Amino acid sequence: MRGKALAIALTLMPLIGFGAEQTASSSDRALFYGLLALAAGLAIGLAALGTGIGMGHAVRGTQEGIARNPNVGGRLQTIMFIGLAFIETLALYALLFSIVFVFTGIFTGKAGF
Repeated sequence: MRGKALAIALTLMPLIGFGAEQTASSSDRALFYGLLALAAGLAIGLAALGTGIGMGHAVRGTQEGIARNPNVGGRLQTIMFIGLAFIETLALYALLFSIVFVFTGIFTGKAGF
């Protein structure tokens, strides 16, 4: 297990800036930040897609359960809303991490644009 973690860390090191030069040209920095913004947008899009699919499955399952047994509809609906809140937090975490990565320059060790 420790070997897998080390292999993953060594694979990701160039992506987070450990191997980057400190004196990059302005066009290289512009390309880097442009790709970083694109990656952040892609991360938000994938998170929204995944959470949307998950919410759709949760609502569908709840509606099927209520259709089969209407007596437990209130309890199923309460559980569904709690589950939807947990699912939505995943999208909010993706948004938070994307904003932090873009505006703090965490990959290069330099803050801001």
